[in-house]
Amino acid sequence: MQRILLCIFTILLLNYCEAQTSDFLVLKKNGTTIKTYMKGSAIDFIHKNGSRIAGTITKIVNDSIYLMWYDVRMATTYWGTQVQDTVTKNEMRFHYNEIGAFPRPSQSFEFVRNGDLFMIAGVGYAFLHTVNGLIQHTEINPAVVGVSLGVAAVGFTMKKLRKYTFPIGKKYTLDYISLASK
Repeated sequence: MQRILLCIFTILLLNYCEAQTSDFLVLKKNGTTIKTYMKGSAIDFIHKNGSRIAGTITKIVNDSIYLMWYDVRMATTYWGTQVQDTVTKNEMRFHYNEIGAFPRPSQSFEFVRNGDLFMIAGVGYAFLHTVNGLIQHTEINPAVVGVSLGVAAVGFTMKKLRKYTFPIGKKYTLDYISLASK
């Protein structure tokens, strides 16, 4: 009797189990997989028209991605504090070729890597040297100001050269993997 109940329970349980039936997307860099996107995973990408879109993938069928997009805004509570509130949610559909780029995830010490620290330090030191020279009635050394502004220029160049996205094209590719039987 116990075996029969166990078999019935197992059969009923297997009815609700779902294998990977959905298609999925693979982001690759020079043929090496960076990230895989499938049903239920969060996705954040930049559309070819330039708008940034983020949501949860509800399904991937026939080269199309169906996303659940949440419009989250800040709302004021009774006590005057701010809290995030979901205003609405929409299901959106995109062809996977409409994805233009993926934002690069932030890394540690990003303020050093993107040049912000160099720009702040260079301009700050030039300003401090100039103000101290004017207040103390001493000579403002042009070499010191030039070097500090050069450091700021290096930071500006680092900021401009830094890539903040994975653009889909030659180096990065987005592959559609279909698991549907034909």
